[in-house]
Parts: sequence; structure tokens; C-alpha cells
Amino acid sequence: MTAIRPISVIVCTRSRADRMPGMINQLRLQMYPGGAFEIIVVDNGSTDHTRDVIKELAASAGVPVRYICESRPGITSARNRGAEEARYHYLAYVDDDCRIGTDWLWELAQGFDLDDDVVAVGGRVVLHRDHRPGLGWLSPELEPWLGANSHLGGRPRLLTDNEQVIECNMALTLEAWRTCGGFVGMEQFGSRHAAASEVIHLLRQIARSGKKVAYVPTAVVHHCVGVRTWEWMVQRAYWQGVSDGMLDYLVSGHAWMTTTGRGIFDLAAILVLLGCAGSSFLGAKSTKGRFYFLRAVRRIGLLLSETRLVGDWDRVSAWMSTRRLAE
Repeated sequence: MTAIRPISVIVCTRSRADRMPGMINQLRLQMYPGGAFEIIVVDNGSTDHTRDVIKELAASAGVPVRYICESRPGITSARNRGAEEARYHYLAYVDDDCRIGTDWLWELAQGFDLDDDVVAVGGRVVLHRDHRPGLGWLSPELEPWLGANSHLGGRPRLLTDNEQVIECNMALTLEAWRTCGGFVGMEQFGSRHAAASEVIHLLRQIARSGKKVAYVPTAVVHHCVGVRTWEWMVQRAYWQGVSDGMLDYLVSGHAWMTTTGRGIFDLAAILVLLGCAGSSFLGAKSTKGRFYFLRAVRRIGLLLSETRLVGDWDRVSAWMSTRRLAE
């Protein structure tokens, strides 16, 4: 029989008081022993009545709910604060704009059984469009840009170093969170919240330590993407490139000559991608055209980041120095 793992379920929220009763109810209906998990709601600077809603929910019967206020801005700070407050050895994360089935937590926990070295598990994230306007341009090829990960397949397996879990549907051990340095989001270095990529550095450290990450497609989260315009998506692609440039430096570091070579490669890639986008649009293949265009925009952000023209690189350098001293 599979062992029951005690889990702290962490929900990070900001000014979404209307969503919280539904989310707490979904968590309390989980087919998981009520005495084996807790719910931690991390309020990251809400300006509505989120605090009052959570306090009222915490006073009602069911799985225990704790309200934590995190004043430091940014989703990275909220995720780390949830881990700091956790009472249990396992952490599970789900976002406040997600919908889950009653088997979500049970299925997610099963990922730790795939291998003795698994310390992190991700489930499947499906976009829930809710018939909202502004998504007519969204094709299946672009869904991963909004966090969908059905492309990882339909069977439980161990992920490779180039694959990643999604922050809104993941679990990991508290020990792995601590030893790998926690979540490191790029918004603290000048990028934007929508492209914080706060789990990537953590995953890279897990791989370096010789531990493994599992994927369990039966642990499904439906992520409500809300209203997303094409203009928003272009900005998202740009800031993702900025984040990727800083992340690459934090993970591996680069000498100036290496950075110069990469910059030349990025510039060439931008020209090629823009050419492919133009050809696709001229050939009435707008879906492909948008995809190539977004890839070109991401490369522009990456190029500006790698050449240190965008981003708070003084803070990046300070963070790296602190990290080296700690090691």
C-alpha cells in the first residue's frame, strides 16, 4: 500500500477574494486523508477583502487553513514564504486561478513513487479559456507560452534536464526546497511577474544534486488564463527572453567572449525568425507567422539580457557573489 505523505498545500493569491472559497472547497474535497495535509494561503499584497474571506474559511470545519501575509512583492516571495511556513515534509503548489478534481493531490503525490531519487513532481496543466474574448489568436503551438504542458505526454515518467514542471501544479520535498536554494524568480532582477520563471533555477539545482523530477499527467490542473490579448503575449515573449538570459547566467555563468558569440548567434536567429514570420504571413499562414514572430521577440529580449542592456545586473552580480560565499 502506498504510504500517505504529509503535505502542506500552498496557494499564493493576490486580490482574488471571489475565487478563494471555490479553491478552498476544492482542496477540502480532496480524496486524501484530512489529517495528512494542511492548506496555507499566502496573501501577496491583496487590496480587496481576501484576508477576511480566508479567516472566515479557516474558522469553518474541514482541513485546516492558515492565512499568511507576505508583504514582499512578487510570486517568488509568496512561494518561498509558503515553504517557510509549512509544517509538513512535502509541499504542493496550486494557483488561485486553477481548478482541480478531487483526486489531484493523491495523484500528484504518487509521482514520488516513480523513483527513490524523485524530490519534485509536476502534473498536467490544461488551459481553461472560459470562452473569454481576446484568445482568437491562441493556437495549440502557443499554449505552452501560457503554461500548458500537455506536450509532455500521457504517461507517468521521469523528466529530462531540458523539461520542466509548471509552478501552478507541482510538489516537492521541503528538504529539496531548502538545499537547492528555494524559488529564484527573475522579477527580483528586473524582469516581469508574468515571466518570473521562478522554478527553473530550483530544477537546475535538483538536477545538479543528482536528484530527479517526475511528471504525473493524471494530476490535472485547469488553469484559467483569463483575458490575454496579442499585445500581452508579445510583452510576455519579450520578458521571457530577458528572464532566460539572466537565468542562463545564474545557472552556468558566461565569460565575455562566450556572451559575445551567443549575441551574434541570437542576432542571426532573430533575422531568420523574422524572415520566417514574414513568409508565413505572406503565405496566409497566420498561425505559423505569429509563432515565429513571438520566438523572434523572445530572442530580442534574450539578446538584450545577455548583453546586459536590460535587467538589474548589479543585483544579479550581488546575488551570485552571495551564493558563492554561501557555498
